[in-house]
Amino acid sequence: MDLTKKMYFAESQATTVREIEKLANDLLRTTWTIDIYRHKFASVINLHDRGWRFEFNDRKLAAGLCSKREKTIYISKWLLNQNLNKALEFENTLRHELAHALDFEMRGTSDHSRIWKAVAREVLCTAERCYTKEQIEVSVTTKYTLKCVEDGCTYSRPSHKAMQKNARSYPCCNDCYRNKRQYNRLVQVQNY
Repeated sequence: MDLTKKMYFAESQATTVREIEKLANDLLRTTWTIDIYRHKFASVINLHDRGWRFEFNDRKLAAGLCSKREKTIYISKWLLNQNLNKALEFENTLRHELAHALDFEMRGTSDHSRIWKAVAREVLCTAERCYTKEQIEVSVTTKYTLKCVEDGCTYSRPSHKAMQKNARSYPCCNDCYRNKRQYNRLVQVQNY
């Protein structure tokens, strides 16, 4: 399949982490011909040959990232694992970051200007923001969740920090306390 002429994924298609990684490496190994200027020759760029690579990160607020200093394109594995059913959105994110890398190789800088948008359209990106709550869902928002162990109780609450082993105080279930049962210590579960 020619990745310069057609998107790899179809609408509403699911994917895997390994498949996204393979697509990212294929996009980096592709030789791109960027012809956006009227009076200049087209730029022919292969990012892999120029030292660019792909990696996953654990960012919570950005689906993708292009690091010009490290010559690396990142995709959030944390967001991807929660949205494996949205392959086309993550391919668009990959192409968005690819456009930043190509723009940087051509101009020495990259932003969301009209020049970058022209490059983004050349690599089949929508040239718009890729990560919004409507496009990519987040079901787990904190690293830990505190849950009640009482039978029949569904009380839980988010927690950002790990509980200390020998803490003098510990959180208790509000529902059990309000219903005049007993103090139930909450158990911490790690989400990611």
